[in-house]
Amino acid sequence: MNAVLERPRAKAKPKAEKSALQARLEKIFNNLKLGQEKLQLAHQSVGLTDPGEAAEVLLRAVIEDMLPPAIAPMYHQPLTRADADEAYTGMFTSLAAIDGVIALSLGHVIESTLRDAWVLLDEANSLMDFADMKDAFPEASQQPRTEATAATSHEPAAASFEALDIEEGPYFMVSEVIGIIESRLSDIGTDLLYGAKTCAEKAKEVLSAGVKARDVQMCEAASAPLAVATAVLEASLEADDDVALWGALRLLKLAHDTLDEAVAQGVAA
Repeated sequence: MNAVLERPRAKAKPKAEKSALQARLEKIFNNLKLGQEKLQLAHQSVGLTDPGEAAEVLLRAVIEDMLPPAIAPMYHQPLTRADADEAYTGMFTSLAAIDGVIALSLGHVIESTLRDAWVLLDEANSLMDFADMKDAFPEASQQPRTEATAATSHEPAAASFEALDIEEGPYFMVSEVIGIIESRLSDIGTDLLYGAKTCAEKAKEVLSAGVKARDVQMCEAASAPLAVATAVLEASLEADDDVALWGALRLLKLAHDTLDEAVAQGVAA
C-alpha cells in the first residue's frame, strides 16, 4: 500500500462561529442588496412603460436620491452604533416613499416586485435597531463621527443667505403643510398620509439644518425629500380626495419650487 495513503488525515479545523453581531450585519447587508436590486428591476420595467409618470418619478427618487444616503452610514469602517442608529432612522422616508410607489402601482406587474423589495428593506431596517444588543459595539464606537460631520459641512454663504428668504418662505410653507396633514390624520389615517407626513418632516429637518447654519447648499439637500413628499401626498390624494390636502399639496409644490429658485440664486451669488 502506498505510504502516503497510509498516513492519517489531519482533522479539519472547525470553522470559527460567527458572532451574533456579524451574523446580523450579514443579514442586513444581504437584505439591502437584494432590496435595491428589486427596486432597480421594478424601475427598469416602469421606466420602459410609463416614463415620467408619478410612480416612475417617485421610484427613481427613492433609488437615486433617498435610499443611498440613508443607508450609507452602515458601510462606514469601522461601523459604530451611531452609524447604525443614523441609518435606522434615515430609512424611514425611503420606506414610506416605497409605500407610495406601491399604491401608485396597484394591479400593475411591478407591484409584487415592489412589495418584495419593501419587505427586504423593512427587515433590514428593523435589524438596524440594536437596542436589544446594547453591548454589540465597543463603548468608544457609540460616539458620533465628528470627523465625518466636519467633512460633509459646507462653507456658509452668510452674505447672500438672508436675502433668499428660505426661512420665511419654503421652511414656513413646509411647516404649514405638516400642520395641515396632521389635522386630517384623524379622519384619513392611511399609511400613505402618514408616509407623506414623514417625508415632509424629513424635508423640514434637512431644511432646518441648512437654515440654522445659514448654508444654501445644505438647504439644497431638502429638494429631494420635498419631491418625495409631494409624490407620496399625490398618491394619498388619489386614494382619498380631500380639499384641505389638495391645498397642502399646492403649498408643498410651491415650497419646493421656491426652494429650488432660492438655491439657484444663492449658488449664482
